[in-house]
Amino acid sequence: MLTAAVEHDEVKILDSISDKVMLAEGLTKENGIAPQAMQRGLDCIERFSQRIVEIPPQNIRIVGTNTLRAAKNANQYVEQLESILDKVEIDIVSGIEEARLIYLGVNHSWSSLNQLTSNLVIDIGGGSTEFIIGKNFKLKQAESLRMGCVAFRRFFPDNMISEDNFKQAYRAAKYEVAQIASQFKPSKYEYVVGSAGTLKAIEQILIANQLTDEGITLKGLNTLKRKLLEYTRMEDMQIEGLKPNRLCTIVPGIAITLAIFKTLDIKQLHISRGGLREGILYDLLGRHKKEDVRERSINAIKKRYRIAEEHARILKRVTNKLVSNYTSKLRFTGDDHLKFLRWAVQCARIGLAINHSQYQTHSAYLIKHSELSGFSIKERVILSAIILNHRRKINLEIFDTIQLTPDEKTEIIQIVFVVRLVMLIAQNGKTNQCEDLRLFFKKSQFYIETSKHWLADHPLLAHAFQLEKKYWKKAGIELNIDHRPI
Repeated sequence: MLTAAVEHDEVKILDSISDKVMLAEGLTKENGIAPQAMQRGLDCIERFSQRIVEIPPQNIRIVGTNTLRAAKNANQYVEQLESILDKVEIDIVSGIEEARLIYLGVNHSWSSLNQLTSNLVIDIGGGSTEFIIGKNFKLKQAESLRMGCVAFRRFFPDNMISEDNFKQAYRAAKYEVAQIASQFKPSKYEYVVGSAGTLKAIEQILIANQLTDEGITLKGLNTLKRKLLEYTRMEDMQIEGLKPNRLCTIVPGIAITLAIFKTLDIKQLHISRGGLREGILYDLLGRHKKEDVRERSINAIKKRYRIAEEHARILKRVTNKLVSNYTSKLRFTGDDHLKFLRWAVQCARIGLAINHSQYQTHSAYLIKHSELSGFSIKERVILSAIILNHRRKINLEIFDTIQLTPDEKTEIIQIVFVVRLVMLIAQNGKTNQCEDLRLFFKKSQFYIETSKHWLADHPLLAHAFQLEKKYWKKAGIELNIDHRPI
């Protein structure tokens, strides 16, 4: 856990706490996260939750990585964790998004990093290992492999160390890295940097044993490997610089690191003091400063699928007008919900690049399965579901498959309502047709209030609204169109 404050436009780290939970320990496809690991995680969140009770929820971000992506029982487990956290959700991110956050954290944490050259950043976690090439804060290439120092404990049953066990772990790691070796050739980067965690722990051991002055070298790794293989059990290891909480993960970590060094022909790896946690922090600060990387992702996917700029401007103007005319007892309580409304409108038509027939289905698929920087997996699913419902048949049951509170679901259904109206009104390219429209939501019913002659002056939209009434009725919600004072 990392807590920080912004003072005079400078980020000041207030507290940094680590708790070795090892969620990936005992993880299987059949059973998911093991009960013992689940309990360690619950205990950890219980302790950490006491430290954040005075911090506003919008200033907190909790991110879940590989184990919560892969585990069969992850959804149920996240619900248990969030019940402890009360009003704070856990964002589960994709492997590539995890890599982006790591790269962001490394860049902000290591002043010696040359921003004018391309650099390779490596992070060995508990269940996955990320590889990122970037330059000057811009990520150019990223991969996430499902190998980590906790997951690879499976090659050392009962914590037993042997030459044969080590070889199995090394070969498994080498096989994984070989699949991306052509993308991460030494000619593509100048420096290799490891983020805090397993690689930092290895560096500390090498320094303590006078095997390096700084960073990690292949010679130092081989010497350390020989020292480790002198022991037969992990818990019996007594090596200078090896912390007790790393006893059961350092040997798998060394096997993975050696495989990376030899497969990618790395001579030396430098260590950054920051990584994923720092990346999450700076990403959160960016959102508060209106530098939300998600906006860039939306603009990029619009360009990729050739959404015309003029049409995008029309949609934006209609959206702004309808939002300003929208009144509801719930309203859109979070800035993010307004963003989701705007993003859905902007991306609703990207599916036309595939086929006009049922293009909303194609648009939803592209959003759900594209790698959108800054978005958690859940955020992509929500945005995809809104877009799926932006025209024709309304399927609100899809929101029951997403972990949402009743209030969140109600607000997202309101977003669907506004998005559908935006798309109808913007069809003919005019933005002044919504001047006299007022929208609101009351007691599970939608209302469109118009001026006395509005429906008569806009017969096509009047017809479209009647169709909307039928669509919403089938979905279990009444849509009322009223041109009398309310």
